[in-house]
Amino acid sequence: MHVNKLPDFIIVGGSKCGTTSLHDYLSQHPQLYICPQKETFFFINEPNRSNHKRWGAITELEDYQGLFKDAPENSVIGEISTTYYSCPESARLIHEMLPNVKIIAILRDPANRAFSDYQMHVRDGNEEPDLKGLISPHNQHVKRGFYYSELLPFFEKFDRKQIKILLFEDLCKDPVIFLQDLFRFVGVDDSFVPNMSKKGREGGLPKNQAVNQLLTRKNPVRSFAAGVLKIFLPVETRRKIREGLVKKNIEKVKLSSEERKQLIEIYRSDILQLEKLIEKDLSAWLK
Repeated sequence: MHVNKLPDFIIVGGSKCGTTSLHDYLSQHPQLYICPQKETFFFINEPNRSNHKRWGAITELEDYQGLFKDAPENSVIGEISTTYYSCPESARLIHEMLPNVKIIAILRDPANRAFSDYQMHVRDGNEEPDLKGLISPHNQHVKRGFYYSELLPFFEKFDRKQIKILLFEDLCKDPVIFLQDLFRFVGVDDSFVPNMSKKGREGGLPKNQAVNQLLTRKNPVRSFAAGVLKIFLPVETRRKIREGLVKKNIEKVKLSSEERKQLIEIYRSDILQLEKLIEKDLSAWLK
């Protein structure tokens, strides 16, 4: 009998909270099968899903099931899609199809998360540097950090025993203890320790935005250089050279204490409500 396999747990967010590293660590566990596609966009509303087609959004149930067809018998199946926690209807859509699924979210100090998200967009050449514009509740990076309102629908739909809220800061402080806790929750051997030597992308902002644009965006200079180098160097070497140049042009930047204070004020009431909802001490986020 062919049984369609679907996730036993879904990591619903948040973005810039270590989910890329987590995807790598969880994929190494012999009892886990993690959806090979990070971000499937499957449990978001139809118009939104269609808008994400160019990023590989899965729109048909058959295609979604196909993502898990290689899961070994008796393995615990997981999906990681950080878009879910910021889509109000995701909790309902997941619950309708998978009422017994376990829901996991990783949260990070929202001021640091917003700044990290902003840096990534500037670094990737998708945004001009504008730190003043960042400090507003309407800024796209800031909006993603109102976790209380983002997570409430999941607590309304699912039994609390099915929900696990983890903190990014704990992952940084002691990844082994963090993972053991997660492994226990999803029901696999918690003595397994993955190889965690591979580090995620470092933060920072471009020293020179013009140079950054030249290296990250399609343009005649970059196309010409690629065309010339193609003759001498394989694609992997060219990619490494470009990444090295991008990295050389990045400098570490910190939020000033004044900027951090302004961001914390934007988040304060959401953090206090979240503390009650998830029953965790978040006072460090208000410092």
